[in-house]
Amino acid sequence: MAETLTIALPDELIEKIAERAAEMVGARTAASNEPPNSPYMTTLEAAEYLRCSRQRIYDLLSAGRLPRLKEGGRTLVARADLDHLVHP
Repeated sequence: MAETLTIALPDELIEKIAERAAEMVGARTAASNEPPNSPYMTTLEAAEYLRCSRQRIYDLLSAGRLPRLKEGGRTLVARADLDHLVHP
C-alpha cells in the first residue's frame, strides 16, 4: 500500500514558484517564431498539443493520417487537422 507524503510550503515560496513558472511560459511564448494563435504548428508544437511524443506525430504523418505542409525546411501541421484527428 502506498503511503501519502505531504509537504507544507510557505505561501511566499508558492508565490515565487508561480511567478517563475509565469516568467518561463512568457519567455517561451515570446521566443516562438509562430504567432500564438497560428492555425499551423511545428511537429514539436503538435506533439505538445496532443501530449504525445514527436515520433508519434511523425508516425501519423507517414501513415497519411495527418496531412502536412512543408514550408522551407519545416514540417507544419494544421491545428484543425489535429483537432479532427482527436475528435473525428
